Amino acid sequence: MLAELHGGCSVPVGAWGRIGPDGLLHLNAAVTSLNGTTQITAAGSGPVDDPEKLGYCIAADLLAQGAADILAEIRKP
Repeated sequence: MLAELHGGCSVPVGAWGRIGPDGLLHLNAAVTSLNGTTQITAAGSGPVDDPEKLGYCIAADLLAQGAADILAEIRKP
């Protein structure tokens, strides 16, 4: 997910992953503006053996909701 968002330690992106009792990998994620006034969230689940696909899907959902605008604002020089 971070790779798709081009994120790292200096961007306000958070994620929580866990394996549920159903045996699936569940991922919740958020991108938040620096002032905290805007937050975009996404969640999904998928097979444990394909975490990259789940991360890609969650990142795509965040971007579709406007996360790119938040990240672009943060990256301005």
